[in-house]
Amino acid sequence: MAGALIGGAALGVPFNELATILKNFGERAMSFDSVLKETESKVNDIIPLVKEIDDLNEFLEYPKEETEKLKNLLEDAKKLLSRCLRVGKVDLLRKSSHTEKLRELNTKIGSFKDVVLLQTSRDGKKTLRLASEIKDVVLRLDGKSGLSNPVDLVVTVPVITEESVGLEKPVEKLKAKLFKDGVRLLVVTAPGGCGKSTLAEKFCHDKQVKNKFQRNILFLVVSSKPETKRILKSIIQRLGGPVVSDSVRDDEAFRLLELLVGQLSPNPVLIVLDDVWDGSESNKLLEKFSRLPNCKILVTSRFKFPAFGESYDLEPLDHKDAKELFHRWASRGNRMLQFPDEKIVEKIVRGCKRFPLALKVIAGSLSGRATSVWEVTERKLSRGDSILGSENELLKCLKDTLDAVPDDKIVLKECFMDLGSFPEDQRIRAATFIDMCAVLYEQDECETMSNLDELFTRTLVNTVSLRNEAHEDDYYSESYITQHDILRELAVHLTNEQQVDQRTRLLVDINKNEFPKWWSEKETQPVKARLLSITTDEKFSSYWPDMEAPEVEVLILNPGSETYKLPEFAKKMNRLKVLIVRNYRSFPTELTSDYQLINCLSRLERISLERISISSFSDHNLKPLLHLKKLSFFMCKIDKAFTNCSTQISSILPNLLEISIDFCNDLVALPVGLCEIFTLEKLSITNCHGLSSLPEEIGQLINLKILRLRSCIHLEKLPESISRLQELVDLDISHCVGLTKLPDKIGNLQKLEKLNMWSCPNMHKLPKSVRNLKSLKKVVCEREIAKWVNFVSPRLGNVVKEQKEEVNLDWLYA
Repeated sequence: MAGALIGGAALGVPFNELATILKNFGERAMSFDSVLKETESKVNDIIPLVKEIDDLNEFLEYPKEETEKLKNLLEDAKKLLSRCLRVGKVDLLRKSSHTEKLRELNTKIGSFKDVVLLQTSRDGKKTLRLASEIKDVVLRLDGKSGLSNPVDLVVTVPVITEESVGLEKPVEKLKAKLFKDGVRLLVVTAPGGCGKSTLAEKFCHDKQVKNKFQRNILFLVVSSKPETKRILKSIIQRLGGPVVSDSVRDDEAFRLLELLVGQLSPNPVLIVLDDVWDGSESNKLLEKFSRLPNCKILVTSRFKFPAFGESYDLEPLDHKDAKELFHRWASRGNRMLQFPDEKIVEKIVRGCKRFPLALKVIAGSLSGRATSVWEVTERKLSRGDSILGSENELLKCLKDTLDAVPDDKIVLKECFMDLGSFPEDQRIRAATFIDMCAVLYEQDECETMSNLDELFTRTLVNTVSLRNEAHEDDYYSESYITQHDILRELAVHLTNEQQVDQRTRLLVDINKNEFPKWWSEKETQPVKARLLSITTDEKFSSYWPDMEAPEVEVLILNPGSETYKLPEFAKKMNRLKVLIVRNYRSFPTELTSDYQLINCLSRLERISLERISISSFSDHNLKPLLHLKKLSFFMCKIDKAFTNCSTQISSILPNLLEISIDFCNDLVALPVGLCEIFTLEKLSITNCHGLSSLPEEIGQLINLKILRLRSCIHLEKLPESISRLQELVDLDISHCVGLTKLPDKIGNLQKLEKLNMWSCPNMHKLPKSVRNLKSLKKVVCEREIAKWVNFVSPRLGNVVKEQKEEVNLDWLYA
């Protein structure tokens, strides 16, 4: 037996001693008869377990509790057997007592064996396999080219040197998200300078987080060019693994890391990867880390990584916290500092857009300065001067994100810059942006939305949809873009770095009637811009100095006054293809322009009007807009626009392909004249709560492919003539709560592929002709209608989709 134990390590030594004692019993073993034989048998049975523990301890730390139990048991056994050796043949009392104790020892050894075997049956085999694999990996690593250079990547959590502001709630939200079962990786996203790294540091120092992960919290700064090998080496050594050679492949090093963190179970590991940038190396790194067992990964980045699950968007500070942060940084090193008038401080804080880095930079620059310096800063920010022009640190921090866009995606940068064409704190309709990109970059709707989505993943914009299905079937009227004010300011700042006459986009912001000098004095004209955006306030008088802008293809006018007149100089824009008039106030702006100006814009392809009140066309002798393809109205007053019109609308819009009317509540009935535009392919009338009827003449739209009547809640019926729309592919009547039935002959729509009837509570059954819809591929409806569809035509049961929808109201506050 002793020979079997030779070669044991820490636990093998006491077992060898125990075997020696048993061997020395000789004839005295007869005194204890079968009890001692049972002890020897028990010891022999437990030898493999001892060897298992010793083998594991060669590479990993076996659970200390089990090791201590076995050590104590061995010590008790040695003492008892030593006493048994001293018992004489005639000492029956002591023999009986020791025999009983031997039986107790045998029971304890048997119990220990059973416990360890039970544990082994559950995870012992896996543990041995992991240990063996670790051994193999280590041998391969050691056999490469010797030891590597010392690792210089810091993996410890940074010490918090200053008290944070406004991060208590974000920390709690992070814990709720990351601690969920099944969540292995969570990305914290926000533009540069918003406090992502500070949040991650505070998260690591949170008491609940420290209790959960103990000493297994690692924090690494990854940056724009991740060195995967160094990252893996640093983590492996921090977790007690071997030194990894530089010649070792990444996949081998990662396998070792995977085994190490797995063996730490049930003690979990938290790894923070700070400042991760977009790129193939970063994606590979996150893909590997997201597979680590027994591990939670927290990533901070200016970019979203949707392939790895949901992200947490760090919101800007609220005004109270922004003010507190400003006060702390302005008084650093001088807590007794006397601040200027509180109104000045308030305006400076607002001018910093609640942006943490901006607040710190501006506060630091004003700390200890004279009141006059504070007043000058306040005046600059109040009149809209960019803080980026004087703060290089802030500018570089923000610009780095844009510079990370690869050269082959130059259009992505251009799209970001174009978003500066709209006033700050405004929702930008995706449909409006699509109109711009269609001309500037010759992109269709899908390509533009793809660009916006990538800007979203890079945290350069936010997107929000009114409903979950907003992007289905190229329907983007309920999708919006928002942008942090400081990012918009970045777009404006970079645009304005060029000379006026050299800019491809020209952004003009007019307060009252104060025009920039280059314009009023015609110093740098003509301008070469393809995009011209002019924003005016509520006091603008609509007096326009002349401008020469012959290259402009997209004209964006952002009025804020009650009445507004289109600029006369637009007549000379012979290349103008997109006209967007977008009032950014809550009330509609009345357009008082001479419509003869429109006659000069013969190349117009798209017109988009938002919150505009339009007078009747009847008093104007309008010429045909031969190139106009799309006409959009959003929250406009349009009911008078098409009434009493002496000229047929179809003659003014002879080649129109698309009309979009959204949230125009004064529209009670669709003008018959619009039904005479036979070229029309898309007619979208959505969220028009005043609309109660459609004319029978709608059946004349013989080329119509898409008819959307979504959320027209007072629309009571559909005219039977709809069944004559032989080219119709998509019919959307979702959320039309007043509709009770479909046209009886709807089965005549032989090309209809999609029918959306979601949330039509008063529609309980369908006409039997539905069974004739041979091309139908998708029906979106609720369960009751789904049953009826299946009853009328079992074949159609396969195309029914019972939709579950959540309405997103965040856009109301954007």
